[in-house]
Amino acid sequence: MSVQAKIVPGDTVSFLNDVGGGLVLAFVGKDRVKVRTHDGFELVYPAKELVVNEGDPSRAVSDHQARLRASNDRLAERVERRKSQGASMQNGGKVHAMAEDPQVMEIDLHLDKLVEDEGRLSDGEKLRFQLDFFERRLNTAIRERKKHVIVIHGVGEGILREEVRKLLQFYTGLRFDDADPRRYGHGATAIEILQH
Repeated sequence: MSVQAKIVPGDTVSFLNDVGGGLVLAFVGKDRVKVRTHDGFELVYPAKELVVNEGDPSRAVSDHQARLRASNDRLAERVERRKSQGASMQNGGKVHAMAEDPQVMEIDLHLDKLVEDEGRLSDGEKLRFQLDFFERRLNTAIRERKKHVIVIHGVGEGILREEVRKLLQFYTGLRFDDADPRRYGHGATAIEILQH
């Protein structure tokens, strides 16, 4: 049965990948539907992202259920893309990491990994926080006699990358360069600790 046969103008629907729902107004093309949301906006959605509320309120998809379905769909897509690298539903779609080398430390400077609410920090405070965190972790790596440190700073505008590299110039016994782009993309710096 086609999606169009399931959904008809006048149906009340919930959004599968979004919060809320609305009233179906009309079909737009072959597989898109114009919906007046509960907030009064008229928006066009792919028909496959709508679930008909069939009169029985208990059959309506709650926002929580819609988010769960959307999350499961994203996981299934991630597993499908990375299946050849060992991703599965059981391991949450994660690629098997290379065996962790005890002589390598990774330092991820993405703010969402470091602070709970980055919105309360100014741009200068964010950068200072990231650099302070980096310097503490680098000193720990040197104390623990690690041989390599990978700093994941992201690409962005390049400010954090440049500030990290400026800091590294004050350390003796270190060499640094871009990290392996096959593994880290272009948003990481590899540091080799020469002196022990």
